[in-house]
Parts: sequence; C-alpha cells; structure tokens
Amino acid sequence: MKKAILPIALSCLVLIGGLFMLLSNYKADAELSGFPVPQNAELVEENKYGKNFDWSKASGDHGIPWSYRLALKLDGWQKVEGELTPIYQKDDKRIDLIATTDHLSVLTVK
Repeated sequence: MKKAILPIALSCLVLIGGLFMLLSNYKADAELSGFPVPQNAELVEENKYGKNFDWSKASGDHGIPWSYRLALKLDGWQKVEGELTPIYQKDDKRIDLIATTDHLSVLTVK
C-alpha cells in the first residue's frame, strides 16, 4: 500500500502541472471584457467590435480546441448560444467567438 502512494502522488503532480501549463496558454484581454485569448495568436485586426487573430488551432469544422473551452469554463465564461460560433457570457458581459480555419474572431456583443 505504501509503495503505491509515491507513484500516485507523482502522477497527480504531473497532471496538475500539465493542466496549469495548458491553461496558462490563454490570457485575459482587458479590451474584451477580460475574455481569455490564446497567447500565441497573432492579432491581425482590431476595431470597435472586437479583435481578429490568426491562430493555427482554430478550425471552421471543429471550432476551438478543448483546452480553450476548458480555460473559458474555468475562468467563469459559459456558452449560452451556438456551437461553431458560440456566444459566451460572464456576468453581464457577452462575447461572440467565431473560429474559421486558422482564424479567430473575438467580438463584443452589446
């Protein structure tokens, strides 16, 4: 029984560390009501409606990766509408997230 404690503890530590590293790939953007955006996404356009990014992990067929959905959920953002172009809400803030092939649009919903 005692022999199993060390491998279990190390596995938990590795899992927690991996999850932390995965979630640290997203940062809150103050101009987008604190909505997390991928750190490695390249900003290509910004206007009064929101921001557009080039991001290789965005897909028109599959939307955003599960790690991004998890980061949004852990940050308190709930998907309230849509599948491939979902609207996320946190408190009274709403964001329209549009993913196409290698492109991500994060737009503020009024």
